[in-house]
Amino acid sequence: MIAGMARLLPEDPPRLGPYRLLGRLGSGPAGHVYLGRGAPRRGARKERAAVRALRPEQLRDRQQRARIRQVADLVARGARSPYVAAAHGCDLDGERPWMAREFVPGPGLTALVGRYGPLPEESVRALGGGLCRALAALHRSGVAHGDLAPGNVLLAADHPRVVDYGMSEGRHAPGDGRSPLPADDVFALGVVLAYAASARMPFAGSLLPSTREGADLSGVPEGLRPALTACLHKTPEARPLPAALARRLDLADAAERPAASWLPAPWTHEIRTFAEAADGFGGRGLFRR
Repeated sequence: MIAGMARLLPEDPPRLGPYRLLGRLGSGPAGHVYLGRGAPRRGARKERAAVRALRPEQLRDRQQRARIRQVADLVARGARSPYVAAAHGCDLDGERPWMAREFVPGPGLTALVGRYGPLPEESVRALGGGLCRALAALHRSGVAHGDLAPGNVLLAADHPRVVDYGMSEGRHAPGDGRSPLPADDVFALGVVLAYAASARMPFAGSLLPSTREGADLSGVPEGLRPALTACLHKTPEARPLPAALARRLDLADAAERPAASWLPAPWTHEIRTFAEAADGFGGRGLFRR
């Protein structure tokens, strides 16, 4: 394992669709995620991508396949944002179904908080500004993320990105059984920022919004508590819109500047290490099959 990346295992496929696989980036409920290189469409130049191998049993429902295609298309056409990992396409009908997105050369928020502890308030404000802009772009395109969590926030040298949007149908629907809505993303954003500010999740009990009681914001700086409390309001209609929340959290637009200007030095060192390791993947000997 190097900086969150690992060699391919014997059981891993050498390719998925147009992408030659170089290594493993991680795994989750929806399947393994690989670092791949290829052209997302005919005539396009080859580039790195994060390629997810989807489990066929998750795609037996025709409506589920249609929804994943629709989300990928909506994001590709309407959610062009430096804070959203771009969608690169999918094949859901083949023997080895897959979907691909922009490769983000940086580790996840969960790993960094776990290693270095909570972020200072100004860093959380900049992070929040970026994530708000990501949600605003997704919502304008007609997509609710539906599963925003610390593990779906990646930090690169230029901007934070959100990934795994639109993958929650049937897995993490809100407590009343309906599909995720934009207001649910704002609630989840409050949870993510509380975690970034305190290294603690604000709810120890059920993860379903309808059964959550009061948030425990112990360790969250006082200056952040009003905004996060608004995100975590029990009434969805009372939660702020992402664009307004971005201005409230990140008045100086720090998220638009390189991460080195607002993240602590150990965090940016970790990001550089990850990016350098990714640059070496597929190089001579070490990670080739």
